[in-house]
Amino acid sequence: MCTSVIYENALKEFFLARTMDFTLPLDGNPIFMPSGHSFYTDKTKYFNSNLSFIGAGRLIDDYIFGDGVNEAGLAVASLYFAADAVYPKKSDEDILELAPHDVVAYLLGNCKNVLEVKKIIKEIKIVEEISPVIDGVLPLHWIVADKGGRSIVIEPVATGIEIYENSVGVMTNSPSFPWHLTNLNQYVNVTNTEKKPMQYKDFLATGNGAGSGMLGIPGDYTSISRFVRIAFMNQFIEKAQSTEESINVISRMLSAVYIPKGVKFKSNGLTDYTQFTSFMDLSNGTYYINFYENNRYLKLNIKEISETISTPKEFKVETTMIFETPEI
Repeated sequence: MCTSVIYENALKEFFLARTMDFTLPLDGNPIFMPSGHSFYTDKTKYFNSNLSFIGAGRLIDDYIFGDGVNEAGLAVASLYFAADAVYPKKSDEDILELAPHDVVAYLLGNCKNVLEVKKIIKEIKIVEEISPVIDGVLPLHWIVADKGGRSIVIEPVATGIEIYENSVGVMTNSPSFPWHLTNLNQYVNVTNTEKKPMQYKDFLATGNGAGSGMLGIPGDYTSISRFVRIAFMNQFIEKAQSTEESINVISRMLSAVYIPKGVKFKSNGLTDYTQFTSFMDLSNGTYYINFYENNRYLKLNIKEISETISTPKEFKVETTMIFETPEI
């Protein structure tokens, strides 16, 4: 249920990309949010957005975002954290209390970089609150990255909010982020090069050719295996020479964890699948997205949209496969 990765190209441009894997149709679309919008956390409390941003979201009472990038080059994505997320109850404290599903919009609307996120996250409380998306509390954790390449992971656990430097540039789902890093120690033997032949007495084992260095990389769709697989891919995949090429390279990388319908069923009979993939260009403030039903990419640039639009704008995406037929 969701994989995210931070990619750096040859131009030193950074991207945060993610798959959105979920069971129920989320019916989200890319939404442009101008600065100055007030998000209501309930009927009496609200927070203002001081920065414009674009992300995948829905309008349910108010706008809810699952990811996005803002005008300053900060990107945030929420991913499921079902086995570990713990939130305190709402209180009467004189502090801004946010539902888990409001965190993305709050950080994008008020922070320019990771340093500001680390500061502001200590000034709020993320509390247990029903989300209209699933009619329940969303168990989430968050990956944050800025255009300087710095990234952190924010996890709400029993001991409170934990913030980790994301030294590997990857986040998936449960277990906790430190657990995933420790698990990577089991894969120090894997490489992107072909293994050398091995002599066994009088028999020379020559291996099975190119790709043998990857033997041991897990291929299933669990969070643990997806983390390892994308960490490996991100370490060795080529450095794109342009912004546009970067989107193609990242897309090919994420295809290693893309979940088609029907191959991952839960015990309740429901199936997760990759509903969309999104790509956030932190250097240029551009948001790309494509959906399960259509392989074409929608490209939205914050600066360009801000020149003509000053109110929230939802961009409907074509969900029918489009084929290009050449002239004969």
